[in-house]
Amino acid sequence: MIRLANKYDTQDIIRLLKEFVITSDNSMTQDPMMWSKTYIEATLASIFAGKGFILIDDEKTGFLVAVRNQCFWLEGVYQLQEVMLHGQNKMLMYRLIKEYVKIAREMLARGEIYQAVMSSYKDDKFERIGLKKLEVHWSVE
Repeated sequence: MIRLANKYDTQDIIRLLKEFVITSDNSMTQDPMMWSKTYIEATLASIFAGKGFILIDDEKTGFLVAVRNQCFWLEGVYQLQEVMLHGQNKMLMYRLIKEYVKIAREMLARGEIYQAVMSSYKDDKFERIGLKKLEVHWSVE
């Protein structure tokens, strides 16, 4: 079952972050020994305090982080952005994404956000769960 994470899940989320680094090809991943546990805990605390939300499965084998950011050219307009997704298998990640979409739609309906987005390293077919392809991201090397 997928649920909203809370401050009591912090150590499990940090463990999953380390697991992500070990298994990821993402250029943003760095040696976990270089990380600041204090910084990560402070970042997670700000998310738990309302900056966004974290979804985690009951077995604590995967998570999705979503952050709510204010549009820089429109005061009081917010966008929800998925910033991290990790799971031990594709089915778990699909369930996490479906829950993200459900929560995002609820936030849109309540007027809490103007837009909800997520990115992908592959050209995944998210249309089947009701998402629309918006743009393609490129990285400067």
